[in-house]
Amino acid sequence: MLDVIDASYQNKTVERTDHPHVVRVQGVAGGEPIILGTRIMVRTVVEQYQLGNAIEEILWDYPQLSSAQIHDALSYYHDNKEEMNNLLAQASYDHWQPLIEKLSHEYP
Repeated sequence: MLDVIDASYQNKTVERTDHPHVVRVQGVAGGEPIILGTRIMVRTVVEQYQLGNAIEEILWDYPQLSSAQIHDALSYYHDNKEEMNNLLAQASYDHWQPLIEKLSHEYP
């Protein structure tokens, strides 16, 4: 498993979590939790699921993931709701819209 980590993340520091398929990697996805062996953020899977996509649909969109990885990402979300909800909020249109509006007025 270590070889996979080294190859995937080019010898960057990998921080394991309590979830076997979820890690944090220094310099990848801004340090957000990602699915081991990929650069796919846990947040991405959670967003897809919250939009109503079934596990099978997420697997279709991300064929490099296994069902276990998707379930573990969702489990990570439920075990770390405050952190994950903050990440989801920061990635939302509502979070960025005021800044975009301000910049569009400053730099027409």
